[in-house]
Amino acid sequence: MFPVAMVGLVLAGHGPLVLGLVLGARGVAGSLCVLLAGALLSRVRKSTALAVDGLVQAAVMLVLALGPDTAAWLLGTALLSGAAGSVSEPAAGSAVPLLVPGGHLQEANALRSVVGRTMGVTGPAAAGVLLTALEARTVLLVIAGAFAAGAAALLRVREEAPGPDRAAQPMGVNLRAGLREVVRRPWVLAIIAVATVQAPATLAPGFTLLPIVVADAYAEPVYGLALSCMSAGQLLGGLVAARWSPARPGLVSLAGVLAYPLVLLGLAATVPAWLLLTGYTATGTGFMLFGVYWYTALQRAIPRDLISVVIGFDQVGSFGLEPVGYAVAGTLAETVGPRPVLVGAAVVGLLTTLVPLAVPGVARLADSPAAAAVR
Repeated sequence: MFPVAMVGLVLAGHGPLVLGLVLGARGVAGSLCVLLAGALLSRVRKSTALAVDGLVQAAVMLVLALGPDTAAWLLGTALLSGAAGSVSEPAAGSAVPLLVPGGHLQEANALRSVVGRTMGVTGPAAAGVLLTALEARTVLLVIAGAFAAGAAALLRVREEAPGPDRAAQPMGVNLRAGLREVVRRPWVLAIIAVATVQAPATLAPGFTLLPIVVADAYAEPVYGLALSCMSAGQLLGGLVAARWSPARPGLVSLAGVLAYPLVLLGLAATVPAWLLLTGYTATGTGFMLFGVYWYTALQRAIPRDLISVVIGFDQVGSFGLEPVGYAVAGTLAETVGPRPVLVGAAVVGLLTTLVPLAVPGVARLADSPAAAAVR
């Protein structure tokens, strides 16, 4: 709901240029702070950190609703919102093994993903409905109340506090310890490396050029239907992951990820709309399976007090270079056309998805028995 309400407020008073700066500032602040957030989370309760994030977001909503309507003020609040929000994914991912028995981690991750995806679909829709009946500032006040209520609920979560030795550990020590956990596990390093390449080279071009190619070669509703099919596929993937524990979750995950570069090839070749939409459904399912199995593997392999740091490194790899990909994809599409860019993105996606399977542990998303025994 928050981004939709912010879009309405900024567009009404400033136009698309300031809107782009505001959304970009929020994203950059989150990316820059996520590693520090992961290190900080090793020292505090995860539920408390999430509650503080909720309170900061509530305060941001109040400031946006009641404060001055200047571009500098909007940029400042966007930076604050992005910095505070950087704790959300590392905190949520590292809180699960603290609250759920080890045998139910996969089901818990699937449920968290399904709920998150559902809110990601219904939240913007609800905000859009509210914006048709109320002013954007009033909607921001409603969202502030929702954030505050969520923070109050999180403060009631019973979570064991980190030990005194961990709470006193400098953040730099936590960062180095988390990096060692990544480097000493080739399968973790390989998956993060794949995300670092695919985010700017495959994902960003696909999302940037989808509306351009659809407008040129398909009926107008296909763009919205493609995004809806991906969301539906993600919900399906979450339900499947809650019930299915394959012997080689990494192999299943990467097979699911392969759907996306194949979809990009289909988009470039202008395949029939029904086939394209089927591909986007499969893509959503594959992405969700990967996410659930990946987080479950990290929670089982990484020491609990360092999971948030490792997730921070994963977030940087997954999203740090994505804005660059959006800019480069748009520039290349202007010079050589969107279809060659889509083919190139698909080739990168296919190669970088298959190569990691040669790395020990990737197919199982787990340490080898010998390595696990040593640790």
